[in-house]
Amino acid sequence: MESHGNVKKNLFNQSCCTILPYAHGVKATHVRRASKRDAVDAADEPEPPRRGNKVLATKTASARTASGEAWSKAGQLKLEALQSRLAQRVATLAGKTTVQTKQATKTALSTGKVGFSKAAQISRDTVLPEISRTGSWLWQRIRRERLKQDYRDFLVWLHESVLDVGAESLFFAPTKGYLPLDSLTIESGNRAFGHDYRPSPRFVFEWAISAIPEDLGKFSFVDYGAGKGRVMLLASQHEFKTIGGMEFAAELHDAATMNIQQFPRSRMTCRNVECTLADAAYVGLPEDETIYYFYNPFSREVLAAVLEIITASYHERPRRLYVVLVDSSDGDLVMQTGIFGRLKMSWFDRLRARLLSPYPIAIYRSLA
Repeated sequence: MESHGNVKKNLFNQSCCTILPYAHGVKATHVRRASKRDAVDAADEPEPPRRGNKVLATKTASARTASGEAWSKAGQLKLEALQSRLAQRVATLAGKTTVQTKQATKTALSTGKVGFSKAAQISRDTVLPEISRTGSWLWQRIRRERLKQDYRDFLVWLHESVLDVGAESLFFAPTKGYLPLDSLTIESGNRAFGHDYRPSPRFVFEWAISAIPEDLGKFSFVDYGAGKGRVMLLASQHEFKTIGGMEFAAELHDAATMNIQQFPRSRMTCRNVECTLADAAYVGLPEDETIYYFYNPFSREVLAAVLEIITASYHERPRRLYVVLVDSSDGDLVMQTGIFGRLKMSWFDRLRARLLSPYPIAIYRSLA
């Protein structure tokens, strides 16, 4: 059995054997690390200048400059190559566009020729005939006779639709409008010589009466073809001695009689108004001074017969007589009687009748 001192000695030796190698390793590692730090510090310190190093630096700078120039030239060559390729591509596209443009132009020209041909055919078949018809229509419209007729139609409408409205409102039986004789009852052999009913425009009557340069109070008034009594009642608003009318259509005579009875007496200056159902070619005349009014009521044959009666009455008792023709071209028959002369109207009356009356007005005065 070992002694206590020997045991301690053995444990100390084992501890040393274990610790010493570890301490030696730590020391070696520390030494190696210190060596590396010394080497790095030595590398960071600048070396003293040498002649060989200067030459090397100069060569290195020259090499770098040459390298930059080479890269610049290489870049320029690449750019020129790219521009060349782009130019070639543009030229190719331009060539294709030129070819397409030529083809499109040829197609358009051929299409245009066909279009022009069709247009010419359409012009010959449609346009030219239409222009011819339009020109013919315009020529007919601008002819003097047609222009006069169109203006007359306008004046007729103006009087019927505007100027006669006030007077028409005073009549019990309407006097406006048109009535053919075929629809009326007529017991006369002169039926075929009568004209269809149409009322005399109010202002045309007024203009004709105002052109007579004498006092109307000494005259009687006779309306041939009295119709529905419009002219007689217009005349009743003037200072005539008596007013008479002749009508051979029963329906028109009845309407005239009714209008005379119903017309406002406050508007009548002359109330001695009467309408006779008779044929004008067989009726006697008043013996006093008279104004005979004809709104183209019948043909030349009947007018000639009436003028014979007037002429005979004048020869029996010469006196002042007036014949008023409205819308009539039979003034030559009046002049042929030998007792009438054409009254020259004042320039104002002529101008007014010419511009505003749809019908011509002619006034004849006896020689006495």
